[in-house]
Amino acid sequence: AFLGDGHTTRHGLYKEKVSAGVQWLRQQQDYDTGLFGEKMGHSYMYSHSIATLAMCETYYFSKNPILKGTTQRAINFISRARNPYGAWRYESPPNGDQDTSVTGWMVFATKAAEDSGLKVESASYDGALNWIDEATDTSTGRVGYTDTGGASSRITNVNEHFPRDTTECMTAVGLLSRFFLGQDPADHPIMGKHADLLLKALPEWDPDGLSNDMYYWYYGSYAMFQMGKRHWEGWNKAMKKAVLESQRKDGSSKGSWDPIGPWGHSGGRVYSTALGVLCLEVYFRYSSLLGAR
Repeated sequence: AFLGDGHTTRHGLYKEKVSAGVQWLRQQQDYDTGLFGEKMGHSYMYSHSIATLAMCETYYFSKNPILKGTTQRAINFISRARNPYGAWRYESPPNGDQDTSVTGWMVFATKAAEDSGLKVESASYDGALNWIDEATDTSTGRVGYTDTGGASSRITNVNEHFPRDTTECMTAVGLLSRFFLGQDPADHPIMGKHADLLLKALPEWDPDGLSNDMYYWYYGSYAMFQMGKRHWEGWNKAMKKAVLESQRKDGSSKGSWDPIGPWGHSGGRVYSTALGVLCLEVYFRYSSLLGAR
């Protein structure tokens, strides 16, 4: 979120905080495997992909040779964690399981690495696209989480009370992934179907949190921005209202977003605030990193 607003290790009001964050991430990396953090549970692949994306964007702006090795090792880990001819899920080495959520983050990190001049496996893009196609219900345009056209993930006895039919989160991930993987809506009508579904599930802040999904809003904002025209106009109007009006303006929480949504229990206020900021950076963030599409 800092990097997206122009705060790098060299420039910006928060350059010292960015530098400290980068140094901390470097300290968490296993030099031999390239993994950021510890190999625990189902979350470490998410942690690694997001940390790698942050490091790729840092290296893109700084071209600091010290960061090159760190970031390349992280990308190498991602390459090894991919299923042959397929995509990613929770395990490294891969065990054949795949899902759209983890795959989306891996695609973005890999693309950021490529744009930063690092070495990536071109087969990663083919494998990711194979999975996105497999997870897509061509009749409806819905992209599933672990199966064709399925619903978003929920955890039993943790967040299963959050409805899964009010979000098109995986469809948003699939749509943005298709852009990053080089597809154009003019040549691939399924992308228009994806976007139409997102227009039917616009962001709307719910004080009870049941319909809030900052993860969805983040992916949806970037995907619909790339779609442009009526899809972006409809989404942008709803997103700005949902995000701007829900930002806290009081006390020690001023400037943040409450972590009330299906994944707020996991990421907390830092997670919800980072995603809120990233939604509002959609107007310029990826056009500076990846080139306007």
